Amino acid sequence: MVDPDASEWLKKQQRASRKTRLIVSTAGILVIAAVLAGVIYTLIHKGTTGGAVGSSDNGNDGNNAGKGANIPSNPDGPYYTNDGKPVSLSITPDPRLHKSFYGVNYGPILALYPWCTNTLGDTIEDLKILSQLTNRLRLYGMDCNMANYTLLAIELLKLNMTVVPTIWVDGNETTYTRQYNDFFNNLDQHGISRIEGVSVGNEALFRKQVTPSDLYSRIADVKSKIQAKYPNSKIPVFTSDIGSNVDQAFIAGTDVVFANVHPYFGGVPVSTGANWTFEFFHNFDSGPAAAAGKPAVISEIGWPTNGASDNASIASVDNLQTFLDTYVCVANQKQIKYYYFESFDTPWKAAYFTTLEGSWGLFNSDRSFKPNIQLPNCQVTAGGITSM
Repeated sequence: MVDPDASEWLKKQQRASRKTRLIVSTAGILVIAAVLAGVIYTLIHKGTTGGAVGSSDNGNDGNNAGKGANIPSNPDGPYYTNDGKPVSLSITPDPRLHKSFYGVNYGPILALYPWCTNTLGDTIEDLKILSQLTNRLRLYGMDCNMANYTLLAIELLKLNMTVVPTIWVDGNETTYTRQYNDFFNNLDQHGISRIEGVSVGNEALFRKQVTPSDLYSRIADVKSKIQAKYPNSKIPVFTSDIGSNVDQAFIAGTDVVFANVHPYFGGVPVSTGANWTFEFFHNFDSGPAAAAGKPAVISEIGWPTNGASDNASIASVDNLQTFLDTYVCVANQKQIKYYYFESFDTPWKAAYFTTLEGSWGLFNSDRSFKPNIQLPNCQVTAGGITSM
C-alpha cells in the first residue's frame, strides 16, 4: 500500500482537485466564461465515439426547448432536449447497463449558472440511463433547476431513486441564500420521500471559502429547519470534503462523514487504486466515524480517461476499465457506501480548466459509451445512508 500521508494528499488536491471551481460565481469567472460560451456549447454537442445509450427518438410536439425554466403543466409532456429533440417517458432497457453502483454523482452538463440551458427533457434522458446503474444520485447544487428537474424526472419516469441535493457554499452569501431557499422550495414541491440526505457545500473547507464553525453552523441551521417543517423526518445533513480533512470537529458537526477519496490524486497506479482507496477510507474516514457512532460514505470515487498524469496515476480509458473491474464489485461486497464520480464527461470544464477536469464520466457528454468500456455486473449490498 502507498502510505496516504495527509499532507501529500492535500498537496495533490491543491494541484489537481476537480471541483474547487465547480460553480461559476465570481465576476471575473463570469466574464471569461461568457467568452467561452460558444466554444462550450459546440463541444457539448459534438459527436463522440461509442454506441448511443438510452436515446429516445419519439415524443410529442411542444415548446419546452431552450432555457429550461418553463416546466410543462401537463405531466405527459411534451418534453424536449436543449437541441430540440423530443423526449418520451419510456425506458428501453440496455443490456450493457447494470444496476451495480451504490450511487452516482450527477451534474447536468448544461446546468451552468447563469445561462441554465438545461431542460427537463435533458434530465429525463440522463435518468433513463442512470436509473439502470443505481438507485441513488448525488447533485452538486440547486441552480438551473438541477434538483427540481431531477426530482421531476424521477416522478415522471416512476423511478425508485433517491437524491442527495447540495446547497452550494462558495463564500458568496447571495449564492448560498439563493440555493438555500431553492432547496426548501423543492421540499415544499416534491416532499421529502426521495431525499436521501442533504450536503451543505462540497469541499468548501478545502477551498477555505468558509470557516469550520460557520459551515457547521449552517449544517445545524438546515437540519433544524428540516426538523421544524417535517418533525418526523430523519434526513441526515452533512457536508462533503476531501478525505484527509475529516477530523473530530468534522465528525461532530455532521450526521454522516461524506468524504471525497480519489486514488488518482493519491498518485498510485490503477492496479493498486482500489486497495489504496479501501485503506485510506478506513484510516481517515470510516474508522474515526465508526468510533463516534457515525456512518461514513465515499462521496466521490472514480478514474479519469484523459488528461495529465499524477505520478503513477495515468488517465486513460483502459485504466477506467481496470478501476471499474477492481473497485465496484469489491466495494459492494464490503458493503461500502459510495457515489461514483461521475455520470458524464463535462466539456465546459475541459474548455475552461483542463482536459483532465472534464474527463471523469462513465459516459461521453452525448450519453454514448466510452470506447470498449464494459460496466460491472454485481449486486449492491449496502443499505441507505442512515442505515449502519
